[in-house]
Amino acid sequence: MSKPFIQPWKCLNRKCVYQNPWITVYEDNVQLPNGHETIYGVVVPPTDFVGIVPIIEPESVVMVRQYRYIQGDVTWEIPSGAMDEGETPQEAAQRELREEIGYRAKSFELLNTMRSNKSIMDDKGYIFLANGLTRSKAKSDETEEIKIVKVPLQKTLEMIENSEITDCVSIIGLLLASRQIQEL
Repeated sequence: MSKPFIQPWKCLNRKCVYQNPWITVYEDNVQLPNGHETIYGVVVPPTDFVGIVPIIEPESVVMVRQYRYIQGDVTWEIPSGAMDEGETPQEAAQRELREEIGYRAKSFELLNTMRSNKSIMDDKGYIFLANGLTRSKAKSDETEEIKIVKVPLQKTLEMIENSEITDCVSIIGLLLASRQIQEL
């Protein structure tokens, strides 16, 4: 049996160097296929995440504006967030819609799964298209101050091209949703 074209790295040991409720940071000692050893940092959130493209009216999407501390700026995003322990991706998507924009979806269509930063993050995201929205009572998180804005889907594509939308989950979700809707 021949060796695979690309050989995996071998983890020699793992040490937790930082932990809070949102992330754990590990320092791994790894051995590369060529035999060299090095350290590698890995950030692990406690759960997977969801991103939802909520379609309202023909071809408009409900976006959120919120201040993001790390960027030091107000961003344009689709509703998204971490899954709670024991939740399915669809249950998390429904909860995030209610919490962030005050809607429920009749149906969800999985557009894709993604890794947010394959070089340092060990995470998995589920991106959904949400249809059949009805009003629900919003229940926001205490760390979120969100403004809800309805935007034509075509306008969001222009906002991506102009770097007004820079969040990778939002970009991927909006591009996939646009393609999906055009195919209908």
